[in-house]
Amino acid sequence: MAEAGWPRIVAHADMDAFYAAVEQLDDPSLRGKPVLVGPPSRRGVVLTASYEARPFRVGSAMPMALALQRCPQAIVVPPRFERYTEISRRVMRVFGTFSPNVEPLSLDEAFIDISGTAHLFGTPAEVGQRIKDAVRAETGLAVSVGVSSTKFVAKVASGHRKPDGLTVVPPHAVREWLAPMPVGNLWGVGAKTEQRLLGLGYVHIRDIAAAEPARLRRELGNLGAHLQALARGEGPRPVQRRGVGASLGDDR
Repeated sequence: MAEAGWPRIVAHADMDAFYAAVEQLDDPSLRGKPVLVGPPSRRGVVLTASYEARPFRVGSAMPMALALQRCPQAIVVPPRFERYTEISRRVMRVFGTFSPNVEPLSLDEAFIDISGTAHLFGTPAEVGQRIKDAVRAETGLAVSVGVSSTKFVAKVASGHRKPDGLTVVPPHAVREWLAPMPVGNLWGVGAKTEQRLLGLGYVHIRDIAAAEPARLRRELGNLGAHLQALARGEGPRPVQRRGVGASLGDDR
């Protein structure tokens, strides 16, 4: 059983600047310095930027030439996917010690259904902290963790206090916590859909949550019901155990 008041307890664990963090772990001379993981050619794209590089408005999927223009002192490191995969396997094994239901999304992030673990690991906040501590003990790396009652809210929460963050959003607080966030944070809202929503007057997630369902249906079709369910903290999709997917970028 989940903790009282929690229909489910879902954690989203997301390694911080994973590729760059691995490079800084393996090469101490890179620690504290702006690092860009990617091909040495200026025609390539950045796969990951370390947190020291991000104040210069550098991030993944950015052309390397632009990144080096913004942060000329950055150190470019070629990617080592075999090493990242090795560390990822160790991280996923750590997640598996907390629950058999682990859904990897990429090498560096996963959902973990931790419902019913209170008798083993404590409250949702305590489980989240134990996950963080276990990953650091196993790999020396930091992971940010979000915990809530749905996958969507847990994923948003994991990015709330990056790097090395822990954010717990209880079910009763979900709508209030999501309310001031931009509609672009909702799953399924890309750049074009975001512009459409803004044009319709939906600026914040609270606007979607409070809208008349019939109006959303007229304006957005089936997408309207999907977005409103997310905005209201409703998410029936369970954590699904499966293999690790491939990811070439981890701008988190």
